[in-house]
Amino acid sequence: MGGLPSITLVTPSRNAAATIDRTLRSIEAQAYPRLQLICVDGGSDDGTLEVIARYPQLVSETIVGRDRNVADALNKGFRRAEGEILGYLNADDALRPGALATVAAILADEPGTDVVTGGCRRIFADGSETVTQVPEGFLADLSMRNGIEQPSTFWRASAHRRAGELDDAYSLVFDWEWWNRLHATGARFRRTDAVLSDYHFSDDNLTSRAGMRAIDEMYRLTRRYGPYGGRIADAYRFLFRAFDLRGYYDRPFHELPPHRRLVFGAALRALHRIFDRHSVHCYNWNWASKQVRGLVWYK
Repeated sequence: MGGLPSITLVTPSRNAAATIDRTLRSIEAQAYPRLQLICVDGGSDDGTLEVIARYPQLVSETIVGRDRNVADALNKGFRRAEGEILGYLNADDALRPGALATVAAILADEPGTDVVTGGCRRIFADGSETVTQVPEGFLADLSMRNGIEQPSTFWRASAHRRAGELDDAYSLVFDWEWWNRLHATGARFRRTDAVLSDYHFSDDNLTSRAGMRAIDEMYRLTRRYGPYGGRIADAYRFLFRAFDLRGYYDRPFHELPPHRRLVFGAALRALHRIFDRHSVHCYNWNWASKQVRGLVWYK
């Protein structure tokens, strides 16, 4: 076990007393021998710090103080990271048993790999759940849709140093921006079918309340990294405003009324001629559209 690479995890929190114990227990259960865990708390007043204090043998350091957003908090932690492998786990998520050992074994055996990303069990506010896998070809589409689950993704510290800090100009999609920047700076990704984390969605966490803020950030990201000089982002914004907000993406195309199929089909064919079919159909803003319209976004 002494030959395993060292790992640093950062856990950001603010008023997470109801969930952070689950997160810390899942990390403790890894029993990983070379682990540095840095907790970064944004000034909780609900007992979060008291929960963290129950794990003195697990938590290497706790940083307390106000931050701009989650990306800013994570940067504070990563500046203190000493591990060869890095990752972060939000204070309402959990690692699956053996996740860290799985990641460490892959990176130890494959020196040419910089980033490992795996499957994830998504658990929603209504109690439903689903297991997601990183799709084949995810890197080719990464600037248009995010096929990577954040709590199931880990990377080498050397790749982190090449890419720089997380961009705290993004409050919601900073992880997606980070995958794109890692890729742009030469990081080599490896997908695994192993399910590495539980991703918990409540009615009031950041993703569930994103709505228009997520739309704005997704547009900026795709405009920066997307194909056709980023202009595919303008096509997505058109589809969002003209069709998604009117429910066109809520059901399969063939289930739309005839008049809707006629109008929507004509718009899609025009976009196919300007861009290409695949890029147009990578549009994936419907979940945020449903949030804006007050619908259940994960179904």
